[in-house]
Amino acid sequence: MGALPESNTHQLRSFNAQDLANTAWALATLGHVDTALLRALVETATQQLRHFLSTDLTVTAWALATLGHVDTVFIRSGQHGVGAGNDGHVDAVFMGKLLKVAGPQLNSLTPQQLANMAWALGKLGHKDAAFMAALVQEAMSQLDNFKSHDLANTAWALATMGHEDAVFMGALLQSALPKLGSFNSQDLANTVWAMATLGHVDAVFVRALVRAAHPKLRSFTSQGMSDMAWSFATLGHADAAFMDALLCVATPKLLCFKPRELASMARAMAALDVRSNAACVDALIARAAGSAAVPAVAFAPAEFCQLFQFVQVLDEIRRLPGCSSASSGHLTDDGLFHIDIALQPPSGQKLAVVVDGPGHFFSNAPTCPDGATRLRNRLLEARGWRVVSVPVTEWGRQVAKGRQAAGDYLVRLGVRV
Repeated sequence: MGALPESNTHQLRSFNAQDLANTAWALATLGHVDTALLRALVETATQQLRHFLSTDLTVTAWALATLGHVDTVFIRSGQHGVGAGNDGHVDAVFMGKLLKVAGPQLNSLTPQQLANMAWALGKLGHKDAAFMAALVQEAMSQLDNFKSHDLANTAWALATMGHEDAVFMGALLQSALPKLGSFNSQDLANTVWAMATLGHVDAVFVRALVRAAHPKLRSFTSQGMSDMAWSFATLGHADAAFMDALLCVATPKLLCFKPRELASMARAMAALDVRSNAACVDALIARAAGSAAVPAVAFAPAEFCQLFQFVQVLDEIRRLPGCSSASSGHLTDDGLFHIDIALQPPSGQKLAVVVDGPGHFFSNAPTCPDGATRLRNRLLEARGWRVVSVPVTEWGRQVAKGRQAAGDYLVRLGVRV
């Protein structure tokens, strides 16, 4: 499908609301991106929004999100506000007007239309808390009629936009529970990712999700596998058999993993202490580090640090006497601080081990913690934690000397119970 002549874009002015929505739907379904046509369509639709029915509004929002509509003229001219989305930009003024028209019509949307509208807002990165609250209220009354994909998309959208509603999320999961068998791999990954992102813990649901995911593991994408691993680590759900199976399926596909996906997988394996399949773990690290047989991944410095130093430090600490219970990703009781590695002995002071990259130190004094890092340490100490900082630069030097040197270095820093 080639670009339409300019004369044809002018014909959009004779289209009614349904014609415009159908045109947007056709472009999205065909995956055909024509920036000039989309811009003309948005301009024409803006004039006719008051005539759009609920179906037209939902279809238009879904189509723009699917196409990742980029309006470079609006961006350059500065005539319109721009909302950043996951795949591009959508004219925020148009979306604001669309939602204003859609609000009073929410009660006429079907479950699929409600889910599609939520998904479109999440995909476009268009945040409207009042509209989402109204959409959630309407969705609550129709949850029993939501299909599997609708439930997963709605959960993903809520998490993507940071819209927290524990009551609705609980009801959504309750509705999803008997339908998990019909969830595809992406639905399963999106749902558990949403739970982890929103901090919604439901052990019964996660166990059921694991049972549904097990026979479908080979159909998961690299992102789906890394999202599952990250979510289980974030939720503190340790299932050695499932994680081992996931890692075995992931290993032959490691060349397809992006840096952030590899980092998420490795951190999750460390956090959940997955040790049952050393060969697969070694393959994961080899893929990230590069070897004679496997090309290295182009990690950003922060991702490289996250993947290696954190995993190594946690592993070495767990090898020290009395430290096998070291856990990662610990939140302080008030929820204000995330501790890299925590040791909480039955008696004695709690220990917080923080793996500090170069950004925690002055550039002209790389061994001297900066002000923000010192403040963090003081605040943790005020909460009853003894803080040990492991600078990644020095850690790398010690690891190069061997495992014994690395362990001795941790002891010298004060890692003990």
